[in-house]
Amino acid sequence: MFSIEKILILLLINISIKNVHCFSYNPYCWVKECCNNDYIPGDINTLRQTLNERVYGQHLVQTVVEAITAHWNPKYKAPKALTLSFHGWPGSGKNYVSKFIAESLYKLGTKSRFVHHFIGRIHFPLIGETSKYKEELYSWLKSNVTYCPRQLFIFDEVDKMPPGVLDGIKPMIDYRDMVDGADYTKAIFIFLSNTGSYLINEYYEKMWNKGKNREELQLSDLKRGFYRSDNIKSNLIDHYIPFLPMQEKHVIECIKDEFRQRDVLFPNPIHIRQVLDFIEWGPDSSKLFSKTGCKRISSKVMILVAKHYPDDNKKSEL
Repeated sequence: MFSIEKILILLLINISIKNVHCFSYNPYCWVKECCNNDYIPGDINTLRQTLNERVYGQHLVQTVVEAITAHWNPKYKAPKALTLSFHGWPGSGKNYVSKFIAESLYKLGTKSRFVHHFIGRIHFPLIGETSKYKEELYSWLKSNVTYCPRQLFIFDEVDKMPPGVLDGIKPMIDYRDMVDGADYTKAIFIFLSNTGSYLINEYYEKMWNKGKNREELQLSDLKRGFYRSDNIKSNLIDHYIPFLPMQEKHVIECIKDEFRQRDVLFPNPIHIRQVLDFIEWGPDSSKLFSKTGCKRISSKVMILVAKHYPDDNKKSEL
């Protein structure tokens, strides 16, 4: 026989599971991620601070903070899903910033069940399967948004996807309250692409040759070049964010950051130079930018830390 206490506990758990979206004190949410403010804190202050402290040479990314703040403002309902389009050379920080967004908005960061990362060449490799991809993508997005409206969808290598794959999601990012019974207005879509990278680099090199400061470059100077080459109509993208090419001073900051992540606060300048020696610079006319940005420095720093800073590794394990 069940005691009165056991019956009440079972009843409470049953009610809690049925209302899994509503209560942060839900026992179910003690062990599983739930669609509530505990697991989706939307920490804009942390995002702003992280972008300021760990993203180098990309002053235009602060637009992201403003956009997300406005989109998730509890006082106003957004008219559509938030769509951000990141453009730039590999290693300029597009994935880096996407990761910081996920880590700031969601308690479990990129491991959250509400954060989804699609990679063009992995998830959509075959042109002949475009119709299948569109159907599966539509179904996946709808089922997730129906469960929890505050989803983050990151599409990497958009420029390498078969044409037409993203056509299936256009109704979801358009100005509509409901699409097939689902509300997408609280969702965030981020599209990462190398499209326009040469335009960005060329424009910035001209600025640099004229002696202008990097921070003088504005979004309006570049976004026209993205309209003609995107997989998504420009009127469905809320914000285009160009990522500028990385000069040596920015790459040095990235290297120092990689050392700090491994508890090496004061790396030897000789070791910083050794990492820089692995980097290929371009264009040929000026050798002004790193051709891979900060993308390949992590493994080089890891080797140097293991070889020259063993005591720091031991400290981080304690």
